[in-house]
Amino acid sequence: MGDTEARAGTPDRTARALELRAPWGRRSREAGWDPPESWWTPAVDRVCGAFASGGDLVGPCALLGGARARSGVGIGQSLDDLSAFTSVAGWRSPPSALVRALAEGWADAGRGRATCQDPLTGLATAEYLRTRLGELYPRTGDGAPPASGYRLVVVALDPGIDPWRRTARLIVLGYELRRFFTRGESVCLLARGRIAVVAPESADLDRELDALRRGTCWKHGAAVWTVALPASHEEAVSLLGGLEERG
Repeated sequence: MGDTEARAGTPDRTARALELRAPWGRRSREAGWDPPESWWTPAVDRVCGAFASGGDLVGPCALLGGARARSGVGIGQSLDDLSAFTSVAGWRSPPSALVRALAEGWADAGRGRATCQDPLTGLATAEYLRTRLGELYPRTGDGAPPASGYRLVVVALDPGIDPWRRTARLIVLGYELRRFFTRGESVCLLARGRIAVVAPESADLDRELDALRRGTCWKHGAAVWTVALPASHEEAVSLLGGLEERG
């Protein structure tokens, strides 16, 4: 392509980017973006420009996620905004690579990377959960019941859900479960549709889990149940392996 053609192509790409930005913003606001005037950020133009030029969208979507996090926008609203963009761009649902890029950008800006933390959901990993369980089982022969003061809570999404919706629900569930369990519980990702929580036993635990089941988990189509921790650490690790495989 000659210099004249290249120069002519730049305004065309800019126009196409602007034509995409307006309906994207409108659709996001119609879906509930609040406050409406806070929607635009320079990262929006980076995404539009990359799309208009046929460039890679992964980097711009990561920048968009970081911008949303720094402005105090939650991960759920950020994902809804991405869905609005891909709908305007002609996709039936957001590609998983763009979902992950936005979520990782949001997580990096909001928290920074942490050891044993899944970057997509912000939850602790299954490896961390195994370490945590190891701390609960006594290594001395003092006769204490193994892990007697804790229960394993499992939250599972329907495996038949469309992959994009399942990923989006998993991310939002991770965020909301961290807000629900606020007494030092370990909230961990077991698989791409299953979360486990090591929760201390209490007189209110069953009532609280029932509220979780009827509230947050009902909204996202997730099942909730509890599992008694087995007698030995080895059996507990085997239990986790089975839960991961079925997730």
